[in-house]
Amino acid sequence: MNRHQIIRDKIIKKYSILVDDEKKFAKSINLPLKQSFRVNTLKEEKERVLNKLKEYDSKIKTTEWNDNAHVSELDNLGSSLEHFVGHIYIQELTSMIPPLVVKDLIKNTSIIDCCAAPGSKTTQMAAMMENKGHIIANDVRHTRLKSLRGNLDRLGVTNTSVTLRDFKSFPNTKADLYFVDAPCSSEGTIRKKKSVARTWREKDYLRFNKLQKGLLGKACEMAPSGSAVVYSTCTFSPDENEKVVSDILDKYNMKMKKIDIKKLKSESGITKWNNEKYNSEVEKCMRVWPHHNDTDAFFIARMEKC
Repeated sequence: MNRHQIIRDKIIKKYSILVDDEKKFAKSINLPLKQSFRVNTLKEEKERVLNKLKEYDSKIKTTEWNDNAHVSELDNLGSSLEHFVGHIYIQELTSMIPPLVVKDLIKNTSIIDCCAAPGSKTTQMAAMMENKGHIIANDVRHTRLKSLRGNLDRLGVTNTSVTLRDFKSFPNTKADLYFVDAPCSSEGTIRKKKSVARTWREKDYLRFNKLQKGLLGKACEMAPSGSAVVYSTCTFSPDENEKVVSDILDKYNMKMKKIDIKKLKSESGITKWNNEKYNSEVEKCMRVWPHHNDTDAFFIARMEKC
């Protein structure tokens, strides 16, 4: 048995206790993911692009829960003309969720995307904002800024400034909305990324937990009263999800907001793991499991500064 399958089996065993259907969960982890994308409405009308793409793939499907989230039978849309000219963006379905949980706030607003590269959510938000308002897209690594700037240019984003900074030392900056799509163990992407199995170590949970609390804590610290903070990861680990949010709620003056996306099957956050109880408010977080919508796994929390 290769390492990828060994790690898959460990993940299945570790988290089966949390899911509603162990067999479906295990089966989904072992199935490959189809390629997904969204149409960049800053450059072209959605229907026109989809009609063109259906000349390559007549079986393109649109999800029930997001009218601009599409799944293709092809795995090479990144080589298409539509991708090259910025009419589409290749993006995992679950990665499109965080901007949707604040779509009621996102028009003509100010946003700080704390860990922005390569720009999936930044460019998605810019399109939802119709290039109005202002986004600060920050990342800590210079090498990642190249892909971020490239995607902003390719997709015609004009309302975004790019900064290079460890967000934990970012100057206090007021905004209406803060996005913390934090670095994590990425367990939830194992269906797609074999690299997860190469780098996965259980001892990394604590390292990521410390980093995540530093990033989310900084966002909550600088957020003015009434502003929103969204925290997300692509991992199953409660140590990187509910525990992080619970510790932040106990330290900062934040309140949780219940998340609901129509027709997207999801579950509430858990309030206990490994005999440790969390703040009961973390139940308002959202967990997306692979077997519910045929996606990666994802975790999202929406908070508001009191």
